[in-house]
Amino acid sequence: MPPLTVTDVLMFLYVVVAVMLVVVLYHVLFIAADLRKIVRRINDVTEELESVLMKPISMVDQILQWVLERVQKKHRKREKKSETKP
Repeated sequence: MPPLTVTDVLMFLYVVVAVMLVVVLYHVLFIAADLRKIVRRINDVTEELESVLMKPISMVDQILQWVLERVQKKHRKREKKSETKP
């Protein structure tokens, strides 16, 4: 068996590094795909939370609008009564 030269060792190291790089890129691909799934799920959860939180807020807004309209109508009626009274 001939002795190993420096170029043989370097060539072996290049092959090992190339294989390790392929393995790392393979893992990065799956990590990126999993992160996409996680981000999509987080987005779905935040949309659900937003809808759950916005329903009561919109109800309160509608109630406040209704109360405001009633108060304004009463105020207008009082103004009209005070204007008609001499």
